[in-house]
Amino acid sequence: MTADMIAAWAVENGFHAMDSGNYRRHDNAGVITIEIKRMSFLLIDERQGLQPRLISRLFKDMPLKSGSGRLQGLLRDRNPNH
Repeated sequence: MTADMIAAWAVENGFHAMDSGNYRRHDNAGVITIEIKRMSFLLIDERQGLQPRLISRLFKDMPLKSGSGRLQGLLRDRNPNH
């Protein structure tokens, strides 16, 4: 994956651009922030009443074909009922 692909995925999935490389989405569970770095990204999942969960991945570790599915997978366990 590339930074542009992650940014496009973020916008398509309801994230709002805060500034260059930073995207944020609010929902009932809390706040998710994606920080896009030079060669990686950091996903910060802040649920109310819990410690933030940090997930960092290098672009090279996210394959192009299934990268967007893997990003979606990082968010799936956000709802404990699934």
